[in-house]
Amino acid sequence: MKRLICLAVAILAVSTTGLWADEETEVYRQIYLGAEGLQQKYAAALNLIELKDRSVAPVLSEALGELMRTQNNYLEPSEKEAFARTVRMLAVALGDYKYDDAAPFLWTLVQQVREPLARADALIALGKMRATAYAERIALMLRNFDIAPGPDKEADEKVAYGCIIALEKLKDPRGFMPVFYATDAWYTQRVRQQAERSLPNITADPTDAIMELIRNETSERKIAALKQNAISQAGQDRKIQAAMLALSTGHLNLARDRTEAKNLGDLRKLALRSLMAFKATGPEEVDLALKSFNDGFDDEERLLGLQALGLNGTDTAATALRDLILKMDRDQKAGITDEVRNRMAKAAIENAAITKNRILRPALLAIVSNDKWSGGVLLAAQNAIKAIP
Repeated sequence: MKRLICLAVAILAVSTTGLWADEETEVYRQIYLGAEGLQQKYAAALNLIELKDRSVAPVLSEALGELMRTQNNYLEPSEKEAFARTVRMLAVALGDYKYDDAAPFLWTLVQQVREPLARADALIALGKMRATAYAERIALMLRNFDIAPGPDKEADEKVAYGCIIALEKLKDPRGFMPVFYATDAWYTQRVRQQAERSLPNITADPTDAIMELIRNETSERKIAALKQNAISQAGQDRKIQAAMLALSTGHLNLARDRTEAKNLGDLRKLALRSLMAFKATGPEEVDLALKSFNDGFDDEERLLGLQALGLNGTDTAATALRDLILKMDRDQKAGITDEVRNRMAKAAIENAAITKNRILRPALLAIVSNDKWSGGVLLAAQNAIKAIP
């Protein structure tokens, strides 16, 4: 106890003498090295941390390194508990100081110390100091956790949580995929929700990872990846590229059952909404939007296909709409009609007006000259003609 009091007095004296930073650091170092036993080391380190002076960071780093080298000396349960408490405190402080020279000691802690909260704190500290040299190793660690837990499920979840926070703070694109998989892995809701919050912050442009997921993953994960595309900070061209891939994949993949068919339909609908939100006007989306109208899972997808053609507005899209409207008009004349066909015809006409493209005038004139159409369809065609210059 007397020795602890002397240590505290010495630290207080150092903090008020106005020594140069290098001199202070060396004094702090000697104070810590003079501590005997884990309890005294903990007390000395705590006093150093409470000075809230970054000049003590090298001493804290050295202290952590010394504890890593001597960890096998602490075998009793009480010693192990004190050891874990001390290295956790050092890890948090080094992360707060962003003292990246301590990164190797923190990684040693992650690999060698069994206490999960200590490992998690060390991972988070690596993230805070932007130790990107460890990003790939942390990403691989999380990916392994994502697959399945080990014998100690609770401990693995705590370390996985540390990986997620670390990868968010590292802001390295290599962290995107394992954090994405963590959002629907075996973890508790708390960890999955943290992964969802962390995911958008990992990289401004996750498009390459998103497109890989859209190509190779289940339909549910394709949808989740496309949702990330919508909220990413990538440029519009990149977002459109991913949405186009999703729409194409949604049409090319064969559904194994009704559930899969619905999921692929949901993927296509989300892709169509994305393309419209991103104001995509390329001709390459026309065939896919047209396919959604012709082969859509439900009326919602068919209507979205028409809306995408209308907002596209290019000559290619206008030509596709014109041909659709003319076919609808021929079917109406032939007596092929029902409520759904009338609703689709009215939607096609309204989207024709949105294009303001003169290519559509002949088709609209054909509608208004066909008295077999309902009053609502005829009025929509008359309004569309007025909207097209």
